[in-house]
Amino acid sequence: MSTEVGEIIPTHKIIRIKGVLKNYAWGSLTTLAKHRGDFQSIEPEAELWFGDNVHGTSGILDSSTTLDEVTKDFGSLDFLVKILAVEKNLSLQVHPALEDIPPRSAIFKDKNHKPEMLVALTEFHALAGFAPIGDVIARISSLQSEKLNALLIQPLQGSMPFTQALNNVLGVIDREGILDEVRAGMGNVAPLHRKWLGELLDQYAPKLDPLALLLCEFFVLTPGEAIYIPPRCIHAYLHGSAIEVMANSDNVVRGGLTNKAIDKSNFLALADESVTAQKVDPEKILHLTRWRAPIDEFQIQECRGRFSLKLSLDRHSIAFCWEGSATIAYQSEPNIASTLRYDVGAFLQPGEYLVSGEGSLWVASGKGR
Repeated sequence: MSTEVGEIIPTHKIIRIKGVLKNYAWGSLTTLAKHRGDFQSIEPEAELWFGDNVHGTSGILDSSTTLDEVTKDFGSLDFLVKILAVEKNLSLQVHPALEDIPPRSAIFKDKNHKPEMLVALTEFHALAGFAPIGDVIARISSLQSEKLNALLIQPLQGSMPFTQALNNVLGVIDREGILDEVRAGMGNVAPLHRKWLGELLDQYAPKLDPLALLLCEFFVLTPGEAIYIPPRCIHAYLHGSAIEVMANSDNVVRGGLTNKAIDKSNFLALADESVTAQKVDPEKILHLTRWRAPIDEFQIQECRGRFSLKLSLDRHSIAFCWEGSATIAYQSEPNIASTLRYDVGAFLQPGEYLVSGEGSLWVASGKGR
């Protein structure tokens, strides 16, 4: 039987929701499939969304209602939370700041900025922001390519902006044999850069896009490590599984490292050389770990292991499991508990909750608009 929206909010502090699966070519055939108890999917599965974003709003279990129909009573959620399964690299991209949207409204899907925070579930490789100029010159020099030196090192040493260096490689076809010299010198590059430079060359040559790797800061996150990506910070996720929480937006401008259409002019206009990604240190209290973004719109916390505790939420939140299962009850109604597992999560109103389980329970929260 379907449930009317008017019946949901007054009577239920916990509303069970269904995650929305997104199939993109860079996704995994196994990660999200195994998460829901299957062996393998038919096509790549890249993201599992929990939220009320118009491009993938969660459905409410045992109802024809979707979460956006509930949250519209107070505007919408500030945040969107996802499980990422990155098998192949995502495009080199950038997200807008709020002030970037009005003058470029025609290219964006919504009116919100898109800062984001990523917490690694497995070892996770990412490019984020520009590397220090000394590191960039050392990497390029190690390739011992005269043609690459002429294209990048000499102009950079002459104070060419990093964005101009990107302009010289993204979407540009190699007609000078630059990539042949790069391949010949790859044995001199640090192992992880060599690995990813080789993989990106195999995918995107004869385009010079893979050379963008040499300009970017390279992050290797171990499980539980997190980075915050502010607006205007260029980035590309390369491989691994992670939880991602962000402002409630789907605004992306692609600049390269993709077979999709790119918008290089807007990408370069938005990319800010002074903006860098930053590590987010977790706060740990017994079974609870919290990551706070340096903005007010979202934070996320995890209960791990075998846990039984009280959870105080002063904002609208979404809970879901990555491993195992959990039960959650509103403190004043402890005998009415909801079970979360696989792709079934819960929308939680502010209040006191009792949670228990074994595995990994995640709770993302926002300030509420």
